[in-house]
Amino acid sequence: MKVIKTYYPKVKAIELFMSIVYGIVVCFGTLLLWFKGDLTLERWRTFMLIGLIYVSYCALLSFCIRTQRIELTEYGIEHKLLGLSRRSVAFTSVKTVKFGKVNGSPVVAIENNYNHKSIFVPYIPFEQDWDEISTYIKERNRKVIISM
Repeated sequence: MKVIKTYYPKVKAIELFMSIVYGIVVCFGTLLLWFKGDLTLERWRTFMLIGLIYVSYCALLSFCIRTQRIELTEYGIEHKLLGLSRRSVAFTSVKTVKFGKVNGSPVVAIENNYNHKSIFVPYIPFEQDWDEISTYIKERNRKVIISM
């Protein structure tokens, strides 16, 4: 299957936010230990090692976000994560493309024409690309209804 275009996520803002949160946690944690009068080098190193759990989790999360992509092929659209196809839908089976929220997170719901099930694709890391993707879907299937 020939890939026509691949869209990669924009993650600089997400990684910046993770770094800022870590900086806030380090500053307030250090200040809290200092105000308690319990700031020793050993306690601070223990606190920083515990903070390493947060950094490790953020690195794993960033890696997962960074490896996802949306591929437009000649027959359909695919959402891939860690190199594996998570969601795939053919252009001929797309009924509607809706932009909305699920559990507070913005998503794109692609409703299947045959079984009326919705396939949810993330909106956030690809927010600048969805206009182009939805235009391409509309070009490939004129019956598609795209709603905001």
